[in-house]
Parts: sequence; structure tokens; C-alpha cells
Amino acid sequence: MSVDSTLANILGPLELKVMKCLWAFEEATVQKVLDALNKKEDYAYTTIMTVMSRLAQKGILQRVKSGRSYQYKPIYTEEALIRHMSSQAVHQVLDHYGDTAIAQFVDTVGASPEQLKKLKDLIDRLEGEKPDEKD
Repeated sequence: MSVDSTLANILGPLELKVMKCLWAFEEATVQKVLDALNKKEDYAYTTIMTVMSRLAQKGILQRVKSGRSYQYKPIYTEEALIRHMSSQAVHQVLDHYGDTAIAQFVDTVGASPEQLKKLKDLIDRLEGEKPDEKD
């Protein structure tokens, strides 16, 4: 699965467009994002302002007052956002379903030899990072 298709599963279509602008700019005002987006489509200032404010409330953007406006800056890179959101989803599933979720995950991964190898490699790496236990 590509980064773009994964991000499309995490963010709404307009949120993704806004984030793409911010990842490109690294930091921007609502007006700067609006100007970039309006080269292809026609958005209202308040629409983009609302999207950016909500992304800040979700903890995806950092918002800092700069004069009479705000500067917005992504908290995560594209890949880091995917890792963060997938981690949150896994924690929610484990909190709700516990060991049943783990068993289901292993059953699902076990159906694909390629995914099973990736899982084994990850487990081996994690076990290699743990200090040896003494009896």
C-alpha cells in the first residue's frame, strides 16, 4: 500500500490536500495554504481555516500565534503520521479485544507467508533488543 493511499485512509480528502501543502511548505499560514490550493480549485478562507484548526485540535498540526495570524506546522512527517495513527488503532483494538485480537492478528498474518516472515523478523529483532534474563 502506498503512502498516499494509506494517508487517504487516515485523513479526509481536503485534510490530505492541506497536509500535502504543509509538508511541502514545512510551515504556513492559512492564507498561504489557501493560495496554493486555489491554483487548482476554489476554496473559501474559512473552509481552510476550519480544516487547519481541526488538524491542530487532533494533534496533527502545531499552531503558533504570529502577529495577527497563526503559523501552522506539521507535527509528523507523512510516514510518522501513518505510524502514529496505526499505533493508536492497534492500542484501541487491544484495549477492546485483548488476547482475542492478538490471536486473530496472528491467524490473519499466518495466511500470507510473506507477512508471516515479516512478523517473525520483527519478533526476532525485538527479542534481540531485550537484555538477557538471568535465572
